[in-house]
Amino acid sequence: MKKTIPIFLILFGLWSLAACQNEDALPTSVATAAVVEAEDEAAVTATSASSEQAVPDPTNLPEPTTTPAPPTPTPLPPKPMTICLGAEPTSLFLYGDDSLAAMAVRHALYENLFTTLNYDYQPQGLQKLPSLDEGDARIGLVEVKEGDLIVNSAGNVVFLVPGVQFVRGDGEFITFDRSLTADDAEPLLMQQMTVDFTFEPMIWSDGAPVTAADSVFSYQIAASPDAPSDQEKIERTASYEATGDLTVTWMGLPGFLDPDYFTNVWMPLPQHQLGDFTAAELLAEDSPAPQSLSSGPFVVDEWRQGEALILRPNPNYYRADAGLPHITELTMRFDLARETAVAQITAGCDIATHDAISLSQTPEVLAAAEAGELLATFVSNNIFEHIDFGINSWENYGDGNRNGRPDWFEDVRVRQAITLCTNRQQLVDEITFGQSRILHAYIPDDHPLYPAEAQSWDYDPAAGNSLLDEVGFEDTDGDGFRELVERDLSATIVATTTMSITLSTNSESDIRLRINELVADDLAACGVQVNLADVNANDWFDDGPFSPLFGRRFDMATFAWRTSIRPPCGLYLSSNVTGPEERGFGGWANINATGWIDEEFDAACLAAQDALPGTPEYTENHLAAAQIFTEQLPIIPLFHYLKTAVTQPTVLNFQPDASQPSELWNLAELDIEE
Repeated sequence: MKKTIPIFLILFGLWSLAACQNEDALPTSVATAAVVEAEDEAAVTATSASSEQAVPDPTNLPEPTTTPAPPTPTPLPPKPMTICLGAEPTSLFLYGDDSLAAMAVRHALYENLFTTLNYDYQPQGLQKLPSLDEGDARIGLVEVKEGDLIVNSAGNVVFLVPGVQFVRGDGEFITFDRSLTADDAEPLLMQQMTVDFTFEPMIWSDGAPVTAADSVFSYQIAASPDAPSDQEKIERTASYEATGDLTVTWMGLPGFLDPDYFTNVWMPLPQHQLGDFTAAELLAEDSPAPQSLSSGPFVVDEWRQGEALILRPNPNYYRADAGLPHITELTMRFDLARETAVAQITAGCDIATHDAISLSQTPEVLAAAEAGELLATFVSNNIFEHIDFGINSWENYGDGNRNGRPDWFEDVRVRQAITLCTNRQQLVDEITFGQSRILHAYIPDDHPLYPAEAQSWDYDPAAGNSLLDEVGFEDTDGDGFRELVERDLSATIVATTTMSITLSTNSESDIRLRINELVADDLAACGVQVNLADVNANDWFDDGPFSPLFGRRFDMATFAWRTSIRPPCGLYLSSNVTGPEERGFGGWANINATGWIDEEFDAACLAAQDALPGTPEYTENHLAAAQIFTEQLPIIPLFHYLKTAVTQPTVLNFQPDASQPSELWNLAELDIEE
C-alpha cells in the first residue's frame, strides 16, 4: 500500500495555507377556490331548475352577474446570494479541475447522484442506493479461463495466467495452473458482482431528459486515457451498460467485490450536446465544446474571468415543483480569495467557504461570531493529527544499542501512561482554538462505527504516574526524571536507564513543532525526559529504510493521516508494517510505522475489510477493531483539523458535514431569510 499524504500535510506547517426563472406568483389559493366554488354552485342550481321544469318570470329577472377576473400575479422578491470561494476553477467540465472550488460549482451544475453525510451514503439523483438485501446488487459465479482479466487475491487487476493467486468461487485461495482449465476439468468459477442503478427523472437545462445513455457516455469519457480521473474503479469494471431509459447496470471484473459497490455509477453528461467531441477536446483548456448543459439547480449565465461566476436557476430543474432552488441569482466570487473570512462577509459575501479560511483566522472569526456579525461553523476535515509510538523499531534502533533506547513501548502500560500524561485538551484549545475535539481512535466518537465501550484515556497525570511506577520506572537520583530500575534478588538496584525519549516531526510544520513542545512539558511532569527533534519533510516522509518515520527509527513521531468515510483500520495492520518484504514485512513503501502487531486487531480489521457494508460482519468487526485499538493505543490520537465556513446570519439551510467534501452540497436548498 502506497502512502499518499506527505506532500499535502507539509502545508499545515505554513499556517497560511436558460432565461431567468419566472418567479411570478400564481393567484392565491383562496381566490382560486372562490371562483371554482361559484361556478360549481351555478351548475348545481341550473341542474335543479331544469329537473323541476321551472319557468323564470321575465319581469323579475336577476341583475346580470360577471365572473371576477383573477387577481394580477404579484412577482416574488428576488433572492440573490453571493458565495465567496477560495480560488477560481480552471474548468467547469465534470472531469476537469478537481479543486474544492470546482467541486462547489459542480454542485450547482450537476445533480448529486448521492451524498456522503454522517460517514454514510444517501441517494439523491438516484431513486435508491442498490443493496444486496434488496436484490439490485448481486454476487454470482462466472466461469473464467486462462488469459481472462480478473482481480487477484491481492486486489490487483491481472491476466489469469499460471502462478496467479486468486479466490475461487467457493472462497478458497488457489494458484492458477493450466490443469484447472483442462478439457476434463470442472468449470473454473469466480465471484462477480453486478449492480443495478435507477436515476431520478432529471431534465437537462435545454428540456431534454437525462438518460441512462448519458451516464454510459460519461463513463466512456472518464475511461479515456486522456481523462485525469482516478482509473482504479474503471480498471476493475467489466461492463457498464444502459438497460433502460433510466437504468444502468455495472458489472465488476471476476474477483472484485467492491465494498462501495453502490457508488459505481457515473454522473450523466449530455450526449446529445457533447457526443461529437472526444475526451481530449472536452478536457482541453481551449475546448471547442460548449459549456455542458446542466442537470442541477443552476446554469452558468456568465463567467467573469478573475472575478466571479454568475448563475441563474435551471428552468427545467426536476425538483422545481418543490420550489427549488430558492435562490434567484447565484454569484460565486473568487476575487476576494486573499481576504479574510470576516473581510469577505463585510464585502457582501453571504457564504465564505472553508477553502478560503485558514486556521489562523479562527480567533477573528470567533470574535465576529460573538458580535453577531456572522455565523461560523466548524466540522472535521478528516485529517487527524496523532503521535506514533515506536513499538517495534527497525533493526537495532530501540533495543538499547547504538542511538536507540529499550523497547519500552512494547509494554501497553507505558503507552497508556504516556497518553494519560498528555494534556490533549490543551492541544485542542491552543492549536484549534477550542473548536476541534479530542480523538480516542482513528475515527471520531460521533462516527456510526465508534464503539460505545471505547477507552478514552483522558488527561490524568496521577494515573499515568501510577502506571509508570507499576512498570518499574522510578526517580532514584532525585533529578526529576524516572529510570527503569533493575534489582537483584535482594532488591538491590543493579542498573538504571533514564527514561529519555526523542519526540520528532517534520521541520516545516509550526503546528507540530508546537504540539511537541507542549507534549514534552506534559511528560516532564510525569518524570519522562523528552528530547525534541525535527527533520525536513522530504526525508521525514520518505519511504524506508532511510526515512526516520517510515524507516521505523524513532521513539515517538508526530504527523497526520487523511481518512475517508470508512474506518481506516488498515493503517495499523501488521501486514502494513514497513520493512523489507523478503523478511515478512509489508514493504518500505507501506504505512504502519509503529511496528505494532496485534493478532486480535488484525483478525477484526481484516474481517471488516472483507465484509460488505450493511452486513453484520462489517459492523461487528469494525466495532471490535476500534475497541481493541482504544485499549492497546499504538498511537496517541490527538484531534482532527477543521473545515471552517462562515455565513451571514440570514443564510438558511447551510449544513456543512465532516464526510461531505464541499459544504455547498445542497445548493438547491440554500435560502435567504426575508
